[in-house]
Amino acid sequence: MPDAFTLALDAMGGVQGPKASLQGALSALEKYSCLSILWVGSEILLTPLIANTDKYWQKYLHRLQIIPANSVVELHDEVANALRNKQDSSMFIALRLVAEGEAQACVSSGNSGVLMAMGRYILKMRDGFDRPALASHIPTAKGDCLVLDMGANLNPDAQQLYQFGLLGNELQNNLDETIEPVIGLLNIASESDKGNANVQAADKLLNADPKLAYTGYIEPHEVFAGQARLVVCDGYAGNILIKTAEGVSRMMTESAYQYLSDSQDEQLLQPWQRQFDPSRLNGAFLLGLKGLVIKSHSYADGIALKYAINTACAYAELNLIH
Repeated sequence: MPDAFTLALDAMGGVQGPKASLQGALSALEKYSCLSILWVGSEILLTPLIANTDKYWQKYLHRLQIIPANSVVELHDEVANALRNKQDSSMFIALRLVAEGEAQACVSSGNSGVLMAMGRYILKMRDGFDRPALASHIPTAKGDCLVLDMGANLNPDAQQLYQFGLLGNELQNNLDETIEPVIGLLNIASESDKGNANVQAADKLLNADPKLAYTGYIEPHEVFAGQARLVVCDGYAGNILIKTAEGVSRMMTESAYQYLSDSQDEQLLQPWQRQFDPSRLNGAFLLGLKGLVIKSHSYADGIALKYAINTACAYAELNLIH
């Protein structure tokens, strides 16, 4: 992480609202002494929260600055309407702070489609890429696997799916140069004639690129078996994949605790719970933009939002913005 790092945090996006945003921000400021946060939102709502901060956290407030915003991008807002009429929103202003160099990254729990559209409008796309893709890691039997897209593009064409593979490959190589990212294309089966036309065409593009370690189609159960380090898919399938994984993880954890007999058993379960905790995996990188943008879960609480900010801090050192 850089010696000094400023992050623009959309305080108003998401279900939990500014209170959870403040909890995540203060936890991140406690962890990173070089971090400063521009907290973007309604002064009427944010100022009282600052005034009522517990004494323990007050020592971090000098690195938290309120940036006023007059409106909020709601989760139900249509993309075109928000882009046209909400340029005074907390999301738009947070992204603009990155574009103007006032912040090195933006974190938002707001509307994914609007965040992508505003990101393209304000930050612009990197050369050679059409649309940004949400990328995040999920746990598998053989370590974490990067999945993209996870919800930004519901119906990308074959060329865009191929571009997602390039973006993900670049990110994985920056994260770990010692392991070649084996790439799989998510599909309903492994046979060459399966899947829709875009998936079949993307398969040919990925397979034709000698720079990629492409292994072909991969089915959902093979993803969790760890048969690829990088999985490419459209945003519809990717969003269902990650949310299904989160639901199964919560169900298994809650079920296991119901059968525990004593506190010693609970201690044995804690490392497993941390590995598959959905909050720990919060924070998807909006790859392809000329700026670092992290999408947090819309329902993220303070703990989950802290992890999204952690993700932004971790990615800040990678040379992925050209």
